[in-house]
Amino acid sequence: METSIKITLKNQVLLGLLALSVSGCSDGDSSFAYSQRTQSLIKEAQNGSEGGPGVKQTLDTRFGNPQQLKAWMKLPVEWGGSAASVESFAASDTEARIKFVAQEGVTLPAVASSVQFVTGEGAGQSIALTAWDEKTGEAVLAGVPDKTPVSGDLCVIDGGSTLKSGRVLYMRHCSHCHGAAGDGNGPTAQYMIPKPRDYRHGVFKFTSTNDQSKVSRNDLLRVLKYGIPGTYMPSFLLMKEDELHAIVEYVRFLSMRGEYERRLVNELASDYSETAVSDRLASEKASDIVEELQSFLKDEFPATAETLGDDLAEIWTSADTEDAKILPTVARVEDSAESRQRGRELYLSKTLNCADCHGIDGAGNGPQTVAFEKNPVTNELYPEAGLHDVWDNPNQPRNLQRGIFRGGRRPIDLFCRIHAGIKGSRMPSFKNTPHEDIWHIVNYLLSLQFESDPGTIAAKSVAPSETGE
Repeated sequence: METSIKITLKNQVLLGLLALSVSGCSDGDSSFAYSQRTQSLIKEAQNGSEGGPGVKQTLDTRFGNPQQLKAWMKLPVEWGGSAASVESFAASDTEARIKFVAQEGVTLPAVASSVQFVTGEGAGQSIALTAWDEKTGEAVLAGVPDKTPVSGDLCVIDGGSTLKSGRVLYMRHCSHCHGAAGDGNGPTAQYMIPKPRDYRHGVFKFTSTNDQSKVSRNDLLRVLKYGIPGTYMPSFLLMKEDELHAIVEYVRFLSMRGEYERRLVNELASDYSETAVSDRLASEKASDIVEELQSFLKDEFPATAETLGDDLAEIWTSADTEDAKILPTVARVEDSAESRQRGRELYLSKTLNCADCHGIDGAGNGPQTVAFEKNPVTNELYPEAGLHDVWDNPNQPRNLQRGIFRGGRRPIDLFCRIHAGIKGSRMPSFKNTPHEDIWHIVNYLLSLQFESDPGTIAAKSVAPSETGE
Protein backbone atom coordinates (compact mmCIF):
# COMPACT_ATOMS: atom_id res chain seq x y z
CA MET A 1 0.00 0.00 0.00
CA GLU A 2 2.96 2.37 0.51
CA THR A 3 4.61 1.56 -2.83
CA SER A 4 2.61 4.10 -4.80
CA ILE A 5 0.84 7.42 -4.33
CA LYS A 6 -2.29 7.61 -2.25
CA ILE A 7 -5.10 10.11 -2.74
CA THR A 8 -7.09 11.69 0.08
CA LEU A 9 -10.83 11.16 -0.42
CA LYS A 10 -13.84 12.63 1.32
CA ASN A 11 -14.94 9.11 2.15
CA GLN A 12 -12.59 8.35 5.03
CA VAL A 13 -13.47 4.64 4.88
CA LEU A 14 -11.44 4.37 1.69
CA LEU A 15 -8.26 5.89 3.02
CA GLY A 16 -6.72 2.69 4.30
CA LEU A 17 -7.35 0.90 1.01
CA LEU A 18 -6.16 3.32 -1.63
CA ALA A 19 -2.90 2.80 -3.52
CA LEU A 20 -2.31 4.75 -6.73
CA SER A 21 0.67 5.11 -9.02
CA VAL A 22 1.55 8.54 -10.40
CA SER A 23 4.49 9.47 -12.58
CA GLY A 24 5.82 12.97 -13.04
CA CYS A 25 7.22 14.43 -16.24
CA SER A 26 10.83 13.74 -17.14
CA ASP A 27 12.36 17.16 -16.55
CA GLY A 28 14.61 17.97 -13.60
CA ASP A 29 16.57 15.75 -11.25
CA SER A 30 15.89 12.03 -11.12
CA SER A 31 16.14 11.80 -7.34
CA PHE A 32 15.56 13.90 -4.25
CA ALA A 33 18.73 15.06 -2.52
CA TYR A 34 19.37 13.49 0.87
CA SER A 35 20.41 15.83 3.67
CA GLN A 36 23.96 16.11 4.94
CA ARG A 37 22.79 14.69 8.27
CA THR A 38 21.52 11.57 6.52
CA GLN A 39 24.85 11.20 4.78
CA SER A 40 26.66 11.65 8.10
CA LEU A 41 25.24 8.29 9.26
CA ILE A 42 27.19 5.09 8.70
CA LYS A 43 26.24 3.33 5.47
CA GLU A 44 24.17 0.65 7.18
CA ALA A 45 22.00 3.30 8.86
CA GLN A 46 21.60 5.14 5.58
CA ASN A 47 20.85 2.16 3.33
CA GLY A 48 19.50 -0.49 5.68
CA SER A 49 20.98 -3.85 6.51
CA GLU A 50 19.89 -7.47 6.93
CA GLY A 51 16.25 -6.93 6.07
CA GLY A 52 15.86 -3.71 8.04
CA PRO A 53 15.19 -0.45 6.14
CA GLY A 54 17.50 2.51 6.62
CA VAL A 55 16.68 6.19 6.30
CA LYS A 56 16.94 6.32 2.50
CA GLN A 57 14.77 3.26 1.84
CA THR A 58 12.15 4.46 4.32
CA LEU A 59 12.01 7.86 2.60
CA ASP A 60 11.88 6.41 -0.91
CA THR A 61 9.11 3.99 0.02
CA ARG A 62 6.88 6.78 1.26
CA PHE A 63 7.79 9.69 -1.04
CA GLY A 64 9.47 8.27 -4.14
CA ASN A 65 11.53 10.49 -6.43
CA PRO A 66 10.74 13.43 -8.74
CA GLN A 67 10.06 11.10 -11.67
CA GLN A 68 7.93 8.57 -9.76
CA LEU A 69 6.25 10.42 -6.92
CA LYS A 70 4.86 8.50 -4.02
CA ALA A 71 2.92 9.72 -1.05
CA TRP A 72 2.10 8.53 2.38
CA MET A 73 -1.65 8.47 2.68
CA LYS A 74 -1.71 9.57 6.31
CA LEU A 75 -0.08 12.90 5.50
CA PRO A 76 -2.48 15.84 5.01
CA VAL A 77 -1.74 16.67 1.36
CA GLU A 78 -4.51 17.11 -1.21
CA TRP A 79 -3.21 14.74 -3.86
CA GLY A 80 -6.04 15.22 -6.37
CA GLY A 81 -8.41 12.81 -8.10
CA SER A 82 -12.15 12.18 -8.17
CA ALA A 83 -13.77 9.49 -6.04
CA ALA A 84 -16.28 7.41 -8.01
CA SER A 85 -17.93 3.99 -8.17
CA VAL A 86 -18.45 1.59 -11.03
CA GLU A 87 -21.96 1.63 -12.48
CA SER A 88 -21.43 -0.86 -15.30
CA PHE A 89 -18.64 -2.72 -17.07
CA ALA A 90 -18.57 -4.50 -20.42
CA ALA A 91 -15.67 -6.11 -22.27
CA SER A 92 -15.23 -7.64 -25.71
CA ASP A 93 -12.27 -9.11 -27.53
CA THR A 94 -11.26 -5.65 -28.74
CA GLU A 95 -12.05 -3.23 -25.91
CA ALA A 96 -13.36 -2.73 -22.39
CA ARG A 97 -15.91 -0.04 -21.54
CA ILE A 98 -16.78 1.19 -18.09
CA LYS A 99 -19.19 3.73 -16.68
CA PHE A 100 -18.58 5.64 -13.43
CA VAL A 101 -20.80 7.52 -11.00
CA ALA A 102 -19.18 10.28 -8.92
CA GLN A 103 -19.33 9.96 -5.15
CA GLU A 104 -21.50 12.43 -3.23
CA GLY A 105 -20.02 15.93 -3.26
CA VAL A 106 -17.51 15.07 -6.01
CA THR A 107 -17.52 16.07 -9.68
CA LEU A 108 -16.00 14.03 -12.46
CA PRO A 109 -12.90 15.60 -14.05
CA ALA A 110 -13.04 17.31 -17.44
CA VAL A 111 -9.99 15.33 -18.53
CA ALA A 112 -8.97 11.91 -17.26
CA SER A 113 -6.16 9.59 -18.21
CA SER A 114 -6.35 6.75 -15.69
CA VAL A 115 -8.47 4.99 -13.12
CA GLN A 116 -7.32 3.29 -9.94
CA PHE A 117 -9.55 0.65 -8.33
CA VAL A 118 -9.88 0.83 -4.57
CA THR A 119 -12.26 -1.97 -3.59
CA GLY A 120 -13.39 -5.25 -5.13
CA GLU A 121 -11.29 -8.03 -6.60
CA GLY A 122 -9.32 -5.54 -8.68
CA ALA A 123 -8.32 -3.33 -5.75
CA GLY A 124 -4.88 -1.85 -6.39
CA GLN A 125 -5.08 -2.01 -10.19
CA SER A 126 -4.33 1.13 -12.18
CA ILE A 127 -5.42 1.23 -15.83
CA ALA A 128 -4.99 3.95 -18.47
CA LEU A 129 -8.03 5.41 -20.24
CA THR A 130 -8.01 5.86 -24.02
CA ALA A 131 -11.33 7.72 -24.13
CA TRP A 132 -13.30 9.71 -21.56
CA ASP A 133 -16.71 11.39 -21.51
CA GLU A 134 -17.10 13.79 -18.58
CA LYS A 135 -20.85 14.20 -19.08
CA THR A 136 -21.80 10.53 -19.05
CA GLY A 137 -18.92 9.17 -16.97
CA GLU A 138 -18.16 6.60 -19.65
CA ALA A 139 -14.60 5.58 -20.50
CA VAL A 140 -12.69 3.14 -22.67
CA LEU A 141 -9.91 1.27 -20.90
CA ALA A 142 -6.51 0.75 -22.52
CA GLY A 143 -6.69 -2.89 -21.59
CA VAL A 144 -8.95 -5.50 -20.03
CA PRO A 145 -8.48 -5.68 -16.22
CA ASP A 146 -7.15 -8.91 -14.76
CA LYS A 147 -10.02 -8.84 -12.30
CA THR A 148 -13.42 -7.80 -13.62
CA PRO A 149 -14.87 -4.66 -11.95
CA VAL A 150 -18.46 -4.96 -10.78
CA SER A 151 -21.14 -2.44 -9.96
CA GLY A 152 -20.38 -0.65 -6.69
CA ASP A 153 -16.61 -1.08 -6.78
CA LEU A 154 -14.96 2.11 -5.57
CA CYS A 155 -12.20 3.84 -7.50
CA VAL A 156 -10.38 7.11 -8.10
CA ILE A 157 -10.30 8.74 -11.54
CA ASP A 158 -7.12 10.54 -12.52
CA GLY A 159 -5.61 10.09 -9.08
CA GLY A 160 -2.72 12.32 -8.09
CA SER A 161 -3.54 15.05 -10.61
CA THR A 162 -2.93 17.89 -8.15
CA LEU A 163 0.47 16.55 -7.08
CA LYS A 164 1.53 15.95 -10.68
CA SER A 165 0.50 19.43 -11.69
CA GLY A 166 2.19 20.94 -8.65
CA ARG A 167 5.39 19.11 -9.41
CA VAL A 168 5.49 20.33 -13.03
CA LEU A 169 4.76 23.93 -12.00
CA TYR A 170 7.29 23.78 -9.17
CA MET A 171 10.05 22.50 -11.45
CA ARG A 172 9.25 25.25 -13.95
CA HIS A 173 8.93 28.22 -11.58
CA CYS A 174 10.53 27.34 -8.22
CA SER A 175 13.24 24.67 -8.46
CA HIS A 176 15.91 26.94 -9.95
CA CYS A 177 16.05 28.67 -6.55
CA HIS A 178 14.59 26.18 -4.07
CA GLY A 179 16.00 22.99 -5.65
CA ALA A 180 14.27 19.82 -6.79
CA ALA A 181 14.15 18.50 -3.22
CA GLY A 182 13.16 21.85 -1.70
CA ASP A 183 16.61 22.11 -0.11
CA GLY A 184 17.11 25.76 -1.10
CA ASN A 185 20.03 24.74 -3.28
CA GLY A 186 18.84 25.33 -6.83
CA PRO A 187 21.35 26.44 -9.51
CA THR A 188 20.72 30.17 -8.87
CA ALA A 189 20.69 29.95 -5.06
CA GLN A 190 24.42 30.56 -4.72
CA TYR A 191 23.99 34.10 -6.02
CA MET A 192 21.21 35.09 -3.60
CA ILE A 193 21.21 36.90 -0.27
CA PRO A 194 19.17 35.89 1.65
CA LYS A 195 19.27 32.26 0.55
CA PRO A 196 16.08 30.66 -0.81
CA ARG A 197 14.06 28.80 1.79
CA ASP A 198 15.12 25.23 2.60
CA TYR A 199 11.76 23.49 3.04
CA ARG A 200 13.27 20.39 4.64
CA HIS A 201 13.06 21.88 8.13
CA GLY A 202 9.30 22.21 7.76
CA VAL A 203 9.77 25.81 8.96
CA PHE A 204 8.39 28.91 7.24
CA LYS A 205 9.11 32.35 8.64
CA PHE A 206 5.96 34.31 7.92
CA THR A 207 2.73 32.77 9.17
CA SER A 208 -0.61 33.77 10.62
CA THR A 209 -0.48 30.78 12.96
CA ASN A 210 0.70 30.76 16.56
CA ASP A 211 4.29 30.16 17.56
CA GLN A 212 3.76 26.41 18.09
CA SER A 213 2.00 25.75 14.77
CA LYS A 214 3.14 25.01 11.23
CA VAL A 215 2.48 27.26 8.28
CA SER A 216 -1.08 27.17 6.96
CA ARG A 217 -2.13 26.70 3.35
CA ASN A 218 -3.37 30.29 3.28
CA ASP A 219 0.03 31.54 4.46
CA LEU A 220 1.81 29.73 1.64
CA LEU A 221 -0.76 30.93 -0.86
CA ARG A 222 -0.26 34.53 0.24
CA VAL A 223 3.53 34.26 -0.21
CA LEU A 224 3.05 32.84 -3.70
CA LYS A 225 0.61 35.58 -4.67
CA TYR A 226 2.52 38.56 -3.29
CA GLY A 227 6.10 37.36 -2.97
CA ILE A 228 8.41 38.44 -0.14
CA PRO A 229 9.37 42.14 -0.34
CA GLY A 230 13.09 42.82 -0.10
CA THR A 231 14.04 39.34 -1.36
CA TYR A 232 14.26 37.50 -4.67
CA MET A 233 10.94 35.75 -4.01
CA PRO A 234 8.63 37.18 -6.72
CA SER A 235 4.86 37.50 -6.93
CA PHE A 236 2.91 34.87 -8.89
CA LEU A 237 -0.33 36.79 -8.66
CA LEU A 238 -1.09 36.25 -12.36
CA MET A 239 -1.13 32.47 -12.04
CA LYS A 240 -4.47 30.67 -11.93
CA GLU A 241 -5.90 29.70 -8.55
CA ASP A 242 -5.74 25.97 -9.30
CA GLU A 243 -2.08 26.32 -10.29
CA LEU A 244 -1.23 28.17 -7.09
CA HIS A 245 -3.11 25.52 -5.09
CA ALA A 246 -1.14 22.73 -6.79
CA ILE A 247 2.19 24.43 -5.97
CA VAL A 248 1.14 24.89 -2.34
CA GLU A 249 0.36 21.19 -2.01
CA TYR A 250 3.64 20.18 -3.65
CA VAL A 251 5.64 22.50 -1.39
CA ARG A 252 3.86 20.94 1.61
CA PHE A 253 4.75 17.51 0.23
CA LEU A 254 8.44 18.46 -0.03
CA SER A 255 8.39 20.02 3.43
CA MET A 256 6.89 16.94 5.05
CA ARG A 257 9.40 14.74 3.26
CA GLY A 258 12.30 16.84 4.54
CA GLU A 259 11.00 17.08 8.08
CA TYR A 260 10.31 13.36 8.15
CA GLU A 261 13.90 12.74 7.05
CA ARG A 262 15.18 14.89 9.91
CA ARG A 263 13.07 12.98 12.41
CA LEU A 264 14.29 9.62 11.11
CA VAL A 265 17.92 10.74 11.37
CA ASN A 266 17.34 11.96 14.92
CA GLU A 267 16.44 8.39 15.89
CA LEU A 268 19.81 7.11 14.66
CA ALA A 269 22.35 9.91 14.84
CA SER A 270 23.30 9.71 18.53
CA ASP A 271 24.48 6.09 18.17
CA TYR A 272 25.09 5.51 14.46
CA SER A 273 26.52 8.64 12.94
CA GLU A 274 30.09 8.25 11.70
CA THR A 275 31.26 10.45 14.55
CA ALA A 276 29.32 8.50 17.18
CA VAL A 277 30.54 5.15 15.86
CA SER A 278 34.12 6.44 15.76
CA ASP A 279 33.85 7.31 19.46
CA ARG A 280 32.26 3.96 20.29
CA LEU A 281 35.05 2.02 18.60
CA ALA A 282 37.30 2.97 21.49
CA SER A 283 35.48 0.44 23.65
CA GLU A 284 33.31 -1.64 21.27
CA LYS A 285 33.83 -3.87 18.24
CA ALA A 286 32.62 -2.64 14.85
CA SER A 287 30.82 -5.94 14.24
CA ASP A 288 28.89 -5.60 17.51
CA ILE A 289 27.80 -2.06 16.64
CA VAL A 290 26.57 -3.15 13.21
CA GLU A 291 24.77 -6.16 14.66
CA GLU A 292 23.06 -3.90 17.20
CA LEU A 293 22.00 -1.54 14.41
CA GLN A 294 20.68 -4.41 12.27
CA SER A 295 18.52 -5.59 15.14
CA PHE A 296 17.15 -2.09 15.72
CA LEU A 297 16.38 -1.51 12.01
CA LYS A 298 14.54 -4.80 11.73
CA ASP A 299 12.66 -4.93 15.03
CA GLU A 300 12.05 -1.35 16.15
CA PHE A 301 12.74 1.18 13.42
CA PRO A 302 9.68 0.41 11.22
CA ALA A 303 7.27 0.99 14.12
CA THR A 304 9.15 4.12 15.12
CA ALA A 305 8.92 5.40 11.54
CA GLU A 306 5.14 4.93 11.58
CA THR A 307 4.81 6.82 14.85
CA LEU A 308 6.91 9.68 13.50
CA GLY A 309 4.57 9.84 10.51
CA ASP A 310 1.53 10.00 12.78
CA ASP A 311 3.06 12.90 14.72
CA LEU A 312 3.95 14.72 11.51
CA ALA A 313 0.44 14.33 10.12
CA GLU A 314 -1.09 15.68 13.31
CA ILE A 315 0.98 18.86 13.51
CA TRP A 316 0.55 19.72 9.81
CA THR A 317 -3.19 19.05 9.96
CA SER A 318 -3.63 21.27 13.01
CA ALA A 319 -2.03 24.25 11.19
CA ASP A 320 -5.21 24.68 9.14
CA THR A 321 -7.54 24.68 12.15
CA GLU A 322 -9.10 27.67 13.88
CA ASP A 323 -7.12 26.92 17.04
CA ALA A 324 -3.86 27.62 15.22
CA LYS A 325 -4.82 31.07 13.97
CA ILE A 326 -3.64 34.25 15.65
CA LEU A 327 -6.78 36.23 16.44
CA PRO A 328 -6.40 39.59 18.23
CA THR A 329 -8.71 39.87 21.22
CA VAL A 330 -9.08 43.63 20.71
CA ALA A 331 -9.48 45.69 17.56
CA ARG A 332 -6.54 47.69 16.33
CA VAL A 333 -5.85 50.72 18.51
CA GLU A 334 -6.31 54.00 16.70
CA ASP A 335 -3.06 55.18 15.10
CA SER A 336 -2.34 58.33 17.08
CA ALA A 337 0.71 60.18 18.36
CA GLU A 338 -0.02 58.87 21.85
CA SER A 339 -0.28 55.29 20.59
CA ARG A 340 3.02 55.58 18.75
CA GLN A 341 4.71 56.98 21.84
CA ARG A 342 3.36 54.12 23.93
CA GLY A 343 4.61 51.72 21.25
CA ARG A 344 8.09 53.22 21.41
CA GLU A 345 8.12 52.90 25.21
CA LEU A 346 7.25 49.21 24.89
CA TYR A 347 9.82 48.77 22.09
CA LEU A 348 12.56 50.13 24.41
CA SER A 349 11.31 48.45 27.58
CA LYS A 350 13.39 45.87 29.43
CA THR A 351 10.53 43.41 29.08
CA LEU A 352 10.43 43.39 25.27
CA ASN A 353 13.87 44.90 24.57
CA CYS A 354 13.35 45.13 20.80
CA ALA A 355 16.28 47.55 20.57
CA ASP A 356 18.71 44.78 21.50
CA CYS A 357 18.45 43.54 17.91
CA HIS A 358 16.71 46.29 15.95
CA GLY A 359 18.55 49.22 17.55
CA ILE A 360 17.29 52.19 19.51
CA ASP A 361 16.19 53.98 16.35
CA GLY A 362 14.95 50.83 14.56
CA ALA A 363 17.78 50.78 12.00
CA GLY A 364 18.59 47.10 12.59
CA ASN A 365 21.86 47.90 14.37
CA GLY A 366 21.32 46.70 17.92
CA PRO A 367 24.17 45.26 20.03
CA GLN A 368 23.27 41.68 19.08
CA THR A 369 24.34 42.42 15.50
CA VAL A 370 27.99 42.70 16.58
CA ALA A 371 28.04 39.96 19.22
CA PHE A 372 29.27 36.46 18.41
CA GLU A 373 26.44 33.97 18.71
CA LYS A 374 26.77 30.32 19.69
CA ASN A 375 25.55 27.65 17.25
CA PRO A 376 22.89 25.69 19.22
CA VAL A 377 23.79 22.45 17.41
CA THR A 378 27.59 22.47 17.63
CA ASN A 379 27.74 24.65 20.78
CA GLU A 380 30.54 26.61 19.11
CA LEU A 381 30.64 30.28 18.17
CA TYR A 382 29.74 31.19 14.62
CA PRO A 383 32.77 32.52 12.68
CA GLU A 384 31.00 35.81 11.94
CA ALA A 385 29.33 38.23 14.31
CA GLY A 386 25.59 38.69 14.39
CA LEU A 387 22.44 36.59 14.57
CA HIS A 388 21.79 33.39 12.59
CA ASP A 389 18.64 31.48 11.64
CA VAL A 390 17.96 27.74 11.85
CA TRP A 391 19.44 27.32 8.39
CA ASP A 392 22.73 28.77 9.75
CA ASN A 393 22.42 31.80 7.50
CA PRO A 394 23.26 35.28 8.87
CA ASN A 395 20.01 36.77 10.17
CA GLN A 396 20.28 40.55 10.04
CA PRO A 397 17.47 42.22 12.04
CA ARG A 398 15.10 44.27 9.89
CA ASN A 399 15.87 47.95 9.38
CA LEU A 400 12.42 49.13 10.39
CA GLN A 401 12.99 52.64 9.07
CA ARG A 402 12.78 51.39 5.47
CA GLY A 403 9.15 50.32 5.77
CA ILE A 404 9.89 47.02 4.00
CA PHE A 405 8.39 44.11 5.92
CA ARG A 406 9.01 40.72 4.34
CA GLY A 407 5.99 39.11 5.93
CA GLY A 408 3.67 41.89 4.72
CA ARG A 409 3.04 45.45 5.90
CA ARG A 410 -0.65 45.21 6.76
CA PRO A 411 -1.19 45.97 10.46
CA ILE A 412 -2.40 42.38 11.02
CA ASP A 413 0.81 41.08 9.41
CA LEU A 414 2.94 43.01 11.91
CA PHE A 415 0.66 41.91 14.76
CA CYS A 416 1.28 38.28 13.80
CA ARG A 417 5.07 38.84 13.56
CA ILE A 418 5.15 40.22 17.10
CA HIS A 419 2.71 37.68 18.51
CA ALA A 420 4.28 34.54 17.02
CA GLY A 421 7.79 35.77 16.26
CA ILE A 422 9.42 34.84 12.98
CA LYS A 423 9.80 31.08 12.89
CA GLY A 424 13.29 29.83 12.19
CA SER A 425 14.83 33.18 13.13
CA ARG A 426 15.94 34.82 16.38
CA MET A 427 12.81 36.97 16.41
CA PRO A 428 10.98 35.55 19.45
CA SER A 429 7.29 35.28 20.21
CA PHE A 430 5.69 37.95 22.40
CA LYS A 431 2.40 36.10 22.68
CA ASN A 432 2.08 36.94 26.37
CA THR A 433 2.13 40.67 25.66
CA PRO A 434 -1.35 42.25 25.98
CA HIS A 435 -2.88 42.61 22.53
CA GLU A 436 -3.56 46.29 23.04
CA ASP A 437 0.18 46.80 23.63
CA ILE A 438 1.02 44.85 20.48
CA TRP A 439 -1.20 47.24 18.49
CA HIS A 440 0.66 50.21 20.00
CA ILE A 441 3.94 48.68 18.82
CA VAL A 442 2.44 48.10 15.37
CA ASN A 443 1.47 51.77 15.13
CA TYR A 444 4.97 52.78 16.18
CA LEU A 445 6.67 50.49 13.66
CA LEU A 446 4.53 51.76 10.80
CA SER A 447 5.50 55.33 11.70
CA LEU A 448 9.26 54.83 11.51
CA GLN A 449 9.37 55.12 7.74
CA PHE A 450 7.89 58.63 7.84
CA GLU A 451 9.12 60.28 11.04
CA SER A 452 12.40 62.17 10.82
CA ASP A 453 12.99 61.54 14.53
CA PRO A 454 11.37 58.11 15.07
CA GLY A 455 9.00 57.86 17.98
CA THR A 456 8.89 61.50 18.95
CA ILE A 457 5.66 63.44 19.22
CA ALA A 458 5.26 67.04 18.27
CA ALA A 459 4.59 69.21 21.31
CA LYS A 460 0.89 69.51 21.90
CA SER A 461 -0.33 73.12 21.76
CA VAL A 462 -1.81 74.12 25.07
CA ALA A 463 -4.38 76.88 25.55
CA PRO A 464 -3.50 79.62 28.08
CA SER A 465 -6.42 78.61 30.26
CA GLU A 466 -4.91 75.13 30.65
CA THR A 467 -1.61 76.48 31.91
CA GLY A 468 -3.07 79.00 34.32
CA GLU A 469 -1.57 81.95 32.41
